Parts: sequence; C-alpha cells; structure tokens
Amino acid sequence: MSLRPALRLARLELRRGWRRLAVAGIGIALAVASLVFLFALGFGLRATLLGEVFPLDRLEVAKEASSLDLLGVRLPLGGDTLDPAMIEQLRQIPGVRRVYPKMKLTVPAVASGGSFVFGSALQTELVVDGIDPDLVADEVGPAFRMPTPMDLVCHRDRDCGDNAYCALAGPASLNGSCRPYIPVLVSHYLLELYNGSLRRAYHLPQLDPERVIGATVDLTVGASMLRADPRRGVARERVRLVGFSDRAIPFGLTLPIDAVRELNVRFGSARAADAYHSAIVELFSPKDAGQVIAAAEALQLVVSDRGARRAAGLLTLVMAIVAAVGAAVLGVAATSVAHALFLSVEGRRREIAVLRALGATRGDIRGMVVGEAVAIGLAAGAAGVAIAAAGAVVVDRLAARWVSGLPYQPDSLFLVEPWLIVGGLAIAVVAAVLGALPAVRRSAGPDPATSLWG
Repeated sequence: MSLRPALRLARLELRRGWRRLAVAGIGIALAVASLVFLFALGFGLRATLLGEVFPLDRLEVAKEASSLDLLGVRLPLGGDTLDPAMIEQLRQIPGVRRVYPKMKLTVPAVASGGSFVFGSALQTELVVDGIDPDLVADEVGPAFRMPTPMDLVCHRDRDCGDNAYCALAGPASLNGSCRPYIPVLVSHYLLELYNGSLRRAYHLPQLDPERVIGATVDLTVGASMLRADPRRGVARERVRLVGFSDRAIPFGLTLPIDAVRELNVRFGSARAADAYHSAIVELFSPKDAGQVIAAAEALQLVVSDRGARRAAGLLTLVMAIVAAVGAAVLGVAATSVAHALFLSVEGRRREIAVLRALGATRGDIRGMVVGEAVAIGLAAGAAGVAIAAAGAVVVDRLAARWVSGLPYQPDSLFLVEPWLIVGGLAIAVVAAVLGALPAVRRSAGPDPATSLWG
C-alpha cells in the first residue's frame, strides 16, 4: 500500500469521526491561542518599551560629582560636567556610533503665551535643556537648527516675515530689530500627559499636535516665579515649536545646544561653553550595550539606560514563564489527542486487520494514524491562531476606548511576526503527533488473524 491510499483512509476516518477528534483538538487550539496571544503581546510590549520608552541602543552618560550630606542637604564637592576631552573618550569606545552632548540651562526661565489656545496668556516656570540637532534630524529635519541671525530694523512682527519677530529696544520704543525664532521641541510624553490628565484637572482644551506646530511663546531667561535673581538682568527670547520628540526633555523645553550654550555664557562665564551636563551615546547595536556600559563606568561615569536592562530582563523572564506554562498546557492537551486516537484505533481493530490482510504494512497503518494526528494538529493550530488574532483585535479596541491618552501608547499592543504564526501551527502538529504515538504503536501491534477471529 502506498502513501496515497493511507492518506485517503485517514481522510475517510476524519470525515466519519470528526466530532470526536475535534473535541480532542480543542485543548491544543486553546493552548496555541494562549501562546500566540501572550507571545504577540510580549513582543509588542518589548518593541514599545525597548524601542520608545527605554531605547537600549541609546544610553545617557553623565558625571556624578562627589557630595557631602549634611542635615538633609547634599553639598557638592566637585564638578559634575563633561568636558570636550571626556566626550572624545566616549567616541573612542568600541561599539559607539556617535556621541551627542547635552547641556542644561543653568539659570531660571519663565515662559508666557498660549492665548491663541487658552484664551488668555499663561505663565509657567520652565526647565530647559539643549541637544545636538543631529540627534533629532531623522524626526524634525533641519527645522531644529539655529537660524541665521538677521540685521533688519522693524516696527512690528509682520515686518520680519514668517521666521522672525520684531524685538523692540524697550517697552516705550517704536523701533526694534528682527530676530529669528529659536526652535524648540517638546516630548510626546508631556503632550500625552497634558491631553490625558492635566487638561481635565484644569478644564483646558485638548491640544492637536499637528495644529500646535508653529506656536510661539515668550521665554524670559533669568526670571523666576519662585524667587528673584539679583545677580544680573534678563534675556527675552521668543521660541517656536517645531516638533515633538521622545528625545526631548520629558518636562520642559528642548532647544538647540548652541542656543543654550550662548545663554549659559551670557549669564555665567566663558567656561560654560564647554561644560556639558550629559551625553547621549548611540550604539551600533543594542548587543554592544554591555561593553559600552562597562567602558563608560571605567571612566568613572554614570550610565543611565532609563531601566532598559531591567525591562528587558523582566520581559525575558515573563516570556520564559509563558513558554513553560504553555508547554504544560500543550502536554495536557496532547493526552486528550492520545486518548481519542487510542479509542479510535481500538474501535477499528477489525478494519485495520482487514487492511493488513490485503497487504498493508505496519508502516502504512502507522502513516494513516499519524496523518489523522497531523490533520488534527493543523486544524487545532489554525483555530488557535485565529482565536489569538481575534483576541488581539478585541484587546486593542478596548485599550483604545478605555485607556487612551496614556504616554507612549502604541497603535497596537501586539506584534505578530510571521514566524509566530508558523510556529503556532508547528507546535500544534508536534503536540498532536506526540499525543498520537501510543495509538500508532497500538495500531500496528496486533496480528491480523488475532484481530479478525479473536
């Protein structure tokens, strides 16, 4: 007997006893559905956490100054800035693609504006930092670079065109000079926090990120709502929002590093031009994170991955637990397939004996039973994948309705790779075939004469 007749007999038996065999495959279908659903959820969370919230291919490096704790106050004993020589040492570490210095604004600043949205101008204390425009070139392009200075006399803003404003010489002055807007970035986190929580608490309108691009606010550097700074005057600038980025400071405004450097020098000293407060280290691959972190720590620097390593380890542990539980469930489901096929073989002892008497070999009979198991596994695997996909759609819709507005919320919580679907089908088939092994051995064991006359 060839393989084709054996498969035809298996197909006939599946048609005849499909209800019993379908019940046997329910366990495998549910196990595969659980595995595919949970693994797709795990991969989706991993992509979001390690790609947006905790990017493992970018590390922030800073210098931690020694300090003395005295009565609840920490007194610094040394500098906590990075100089150009230290930045160059970071660039020489194997595995580092680029290094982007960051600089904080070391004087207080107050922003005022927003009347076009809120109806009246708002005023707030701000934290400001500066980053290299190349760090966000892939997100906002050249819009974040410092504009070319202008030397035009003006009386009002419209005299300066769309990219500049008229800075008057004084409150009573009618003449001024055109100055370009300083471009700023705001983090997605701050926008989503405002739209999700702050606007409700203060009864403010929701912001459309696309429509607020180009909005301008006045920035008064050297002023503070907390306390006055008697050392020197203030600098008034006008900034314009050019985009949103996860690489911007979570709470505050992010300016080009050249603008922050100029303000720090103006309110400090010339040494502030090369005093970087941290640096973003971009890696060739997340796999290089371990050696880069070790090299940076050897330079007595503090590396912040924002919890990326801990998140990756936790996700790996959770996925391992899911795999172990799934394997146990599949083992239990395989026993139901074994029981169903064993009963099927027992009920067909005389039929199998007739096939043996007509020339079928033990291999042919085994192939017939294995074919039935493969069919059960494929059907159960397909059903399990379909159930997981339907569950993912339902969860995504519920999440969009009930937990919308959370920071870093992705379009979908799930990431379904093609190999995950193929793996689900393969696992179902393997589980069904392994469960069918006792029935396979039983089907080819008895002597045909014994089964016919016994």
